[in-house]
Amino acid sequence: MKRKNFLVVLFLLLSMMVIYGCSNNQASTDSTDTNTKVSENKDEEDEENTKNRSEEENKEDSEEDSDDRKMNSDNVDSKFIVPGYKLGEIPAIEMPVLPDLLITEKPDAKFKIDVTKDLASVPGVTVTPVKIEDGTIVSGNTVAQTGSGGSGQMTKGNKVVQTDGSGGGQYTDGNIRIQNDGDGSGQYFNNKAGISLQVDGKGGGQYKDEKNGVVLQVSSDGTGQYKDEKRDISIMVTSEDSATYNYKSGEIIISYEGDGVGSYINKALNLTIYNDGQGKADITLNGESITVDAEPLEKPGRLPKLSPVPAVPPIEANSIMIKLDSGVLFDVNKYNIRSDANDVLMKLIEVLKKGKIQKFEIYGHTDSDDTDEYN
Repeated sequence: MKRKNFLVVLFLLLSMMVIYGCSNNQASTDSTDTNTKVSENKDEEDEENTKNRSEEENKEDSEEDSDDRKMNSDNVDSKFIVPGYKLGEIPAIEMPVLPDLLITEKPDAKFKIDVTKDLASVPGVTVTPVKIEDGTIVSGNTVAQTGSGGSGQMTKGNKVVQTDGSGGGQYTDGNIRIQNDGDGSGQYFNNKAGISLQVDGKGGGQYKDEKNGVVLQVSSDGTGQYKDEKRDISIMVTSEDSATYNYKSGEIIISYEGDGVGSYINKALNLTIYNDGQGKADITLNGESITVDAEPLEKPGRLPKLSPVPAVPPIEANSIMIKLDSGVLFDVNKYNIRSDANDVLMKLIEVLKKGKIQKFEIYGHTDSDDTDEYN
C-alpha cells in the first residue's frame, strides 16, 4: 500500500475511535444522570412511605390510647370503685339530722287546770265550768295565778311554770328545764335523756346528747363541727367551699376543697380518689393508678341549724260555778237560810269535798220587792 493511502486509513480509524469514545462517554453521563434521578425519586418515595407509616402508627397509638381510656371508664376492675358508686365517683358528705325536742306537753298545748273534771251536777246543785283569767286558783296541790292570754304562774307538785302565754318563760318538772326568751332562743335540758340545747335564736348554738355521744356546735350560717362518738363520725364545715367528713376514726376521709375539687381516702382499702373539678379523677389503689372521667363534686350541705327552744305552753285555768236551786231561800227580812235548804247544802258540801276545793266565794241576792236601798 502506498504511504499516502496508509495515512488516510489510519486517520479514519482514529476518527472512528474518537467518535466511539465520545458516544460512550455521553451514554455514561446519561446513565449517571438517570441513576441519580432514580435515586432521588427513591429517597422521596422512602421519605413519603416513612411519613405515612409514622402517621399510621400515631393514628394506631391514638386509637389504642382512646381504647385504653374507654377501658378505664367502662371495663375497669371493680376494685377501683367505691361500693355503691360509679367509677371515680366520691360519696357525698352526709349532714346529720337532729331529733325534735318536746316536753311532756306539746308546744301548742296548754297547761290545763280543771277542777271540774271529777265533778258533776246533783239534784239541787248545778256545777258549771268557767274559764278564769286574772285570778287565783287553789286546787289540791295546784296553785295558779292566771293573767290574760294564757300568761301566769303555776305550781303543781314538782312542776313549776311561768309563762307569757306566747311561748316565752320558764318551765321545770324535776326532769326537764326550759328557759325560753320568747324568740326561740334560750336553754333546754332533759336530765333523763341526757340532752341539752343552747340556741341564740338564729339557729346557732350547741346541741349535746350525752347518752349517744353526739355534739353539734354550729353557727347560724351552717358552719361548725359535728361529732358522733357512737358511730365514730365527725364533720367539719369551715366555709361555703370547704367541708371534711371523717368516718370510723379517720379510716374514711372525704374532703371538699371548693370548685368541684375534692378527695376520698379509704385507709382500710388503701384507696384514694382525687377529683380535679375539671372532669377527671385520679384513682390510686395499692400503688396502682388510673385516670378516669368524673363529674366535679357537688357542694356539701350546711350543718343543720338548731331548732328553737321548746315553747313554754300557756296556762288555761278552768274553775267551776256552783248554782243552788231556788230551794235555798231566806225568809223576808232575815239573813239566815231556811231549814228546808239543809238537804241541798249537804249535797253542796259533798261536791266541795270531792273537788278538794279549798277556796270559794259565795254570791247571793234579794228579791225584787221594796227599794234597792232597802234590799
